[in-house]
Amino acid sequence: MKQMYYASRFARPLSKADLQEIQDSAHRNNDKWEITGFLVSLGNTFFQVLEGPAATVDRLYYERIVPDERHEDVLCLKTELDVQERMFPGWKMKVFNLNEATESLPFAFRQILTSLVESHRAIAEYTQPSILKMLEQGISPTSVRPRRECVTVLYSDIIGFSRFAEHLAPRDLIGLVNSHAEVCSTHIAANNGQVNKLTGDGVLAYFPGLTSDDALEASLAILAEMARRRTTAGETSPHRYLYVGVGLAHGLVFEGNVGSPLKRDFTILGNTVNLAARIESLTRDLNVRLNIDESVVLSAKREHPFKSLGKHQLKGQSKALELYTLGSLSSLDIGEVYQSIEDFVARYPEQG
Repeated sequence: MKQMYYASRFARPLSKADLQEIQDSAHRNNDKWEITGFLVSLGNTFFQVLEGPAATVDRLYYERIVPDERHEDVLCLKTELDVQERMFPGWKMKVFNLNEATESLPFAFRQILTSLVESHRAIAEYTQPSILKMLEQGISPTSVRPRRECVTVLYSDIIGFSRFAEHLAPRDLIGLVNSHAEVCSTHIAANNGQVNKLTGDGVLAYFPGLTSDDALEASLAILAEMARRRTTAGETSPHRYLYVGVGLAHGLVFEGNVGSPLKRDFTILGNTVNLAARIESLTRDLNVRLNIDESVVLSAKREHPFKSLGKHQLKGQSKALELYTLGSLSSLDIGEVYQSIEDFVARYPEQG
């Protein structure tokens, strides 16, 4: 048996009749599904506990609750597997509307619950998707043993970032970093990858599996969106001069917990990770937006217009590697990019 705790926000104001309908519907279905638990309505937040057969709880959560248009920002707080005894055996789904409670105890509970949900939501924003997925499945990330995986690693960072950092106000500089991170995170997730970490102005991500097609599609989408944002930015905006390079490498990585009891990170390590970062740095020398190694070309299953950039000796590699880009991408005049950044920072107001 499985127990799941989740919270969500109302997508629209819910009346007493809405809550009654939710309870009636749950009573009708949960009896045959062998689901018990309770639902708390508090402010604009739902807090619910479900317990029952694991497969049924998962199906109810992912197929009915998450897509339900009455709420949004659904966040799994905790799951417990192999539960032997129900906590709420007599509740097919009891609804508590704390918004109508006036006693001091419900008020105190309201403050605690609100704080809990908001703090958990904040933590979720700082946690990589793979960790959240483990927690939702009732798995402690600290108990996961190191493993070896075949992935495509993507590394992207901002061209000329040091010059921006020397001249921009903190708000504008963080705005550039956030814009890059948002674009990367959106298109990486849309193409079945996940961001592993943000490295200052850089983004490190990986795409599990034996093929590199998803990583290539994500790279194209990232570069296209960055170009669109440059054209729509104002003349005086630093976003008009925001260019990035992207590097891709395919191969084995080691995934697991690194660090100490004081600070841990669940990350990927290995030559493939290092290679992606070094390939990305060569985009400046080769005047390309996307730089990829031969393993990416060989692992691609779809048709892509690969274009050879010749062999290059990279630091830490025993032999020269054949590098490629995509012929569908226009070349990048890195000298022109750097000059445009220099011209912009020269016009940028000095910071007191």
